[in-house]
Amino acid sequence: MARNPRNYPETMASPESGRPMFRGEKLVSVSVEGQTFRYRQPGWWCSLEDPNDLEGQLVDDDNLIAEMARRTAEAMVKGETFTPLLIRAIRIHCRLSQREAGEVFGTGAKSFEKYETGQIRPSEPTKHLLWLAMMRPELFTKTKTSALKTPVIPDLKSIRRTIREAKLDRFYAPMFQQR
Repeated sequence: MARNPRNYPETMASPESGRPMFRGEKLVSVSVEGQTFRYRQPGWWCSLEDPNDLEGQLVDDDNLIAEMARRTAEAMVKGETFTPLLIRAIRIHCRLSQREAGEVFGTGAKSFEKYETGQIRPSEPTKHLLWLAMMRPELFTKTKTSALKTPVIPDLKSIRRTIREAKLDRFYAPMFQQR
C-alpha cells in the first residue's frame, strides 16, 4: 500500500465529483511520441481497480513519482540506456547525495540533479562510470569521513593480473614481485 504522507484520513472526497477517494497505488500509463509506458502511481483514487477510472488526486511526493516516470519514458523513447530513473537508482545504491555523486564522479556539484531531472545527459565517460557504479557500487560509496572507499594499498593480486592481461608483465612483472 502506498504510504500515507502527513497522516491523511482513510478517505477523502474528490474535489471533482465528491466521490470518496482512497490512498493507494494505481497502474497508470504515460505516453510519449506514441509509445505507452505503465507504472504504479501512488495517490488518492476513487477506484484502485478500474483502469479507466482515473479520477483522483496526487499530493506531496506523488507528483515527483509522476514526473520521474515521464522523464524516464522520454529518455527511453530517445534510446537512452541511462535514464533519469536509472541514474537516480545508481546514486541511491551507492548511498550518495546528488552533490556527493557529482564530487565522486567528477562531474560537478549540480550535475546529478540535472541528470535526474533530464535537463542534461551524462557524457560517455560518465556513462562508463555509471555502469561501473551499477556493477560495483562499493567502489563509489563514501565513508563517514567523506572520502571514497579506495584501498590505501592497491590489491597486489589485481595489479599483477592487470599487468599480465595487458601483456606488459614481460617487462614490468619484476617490479611487483617483491611487494
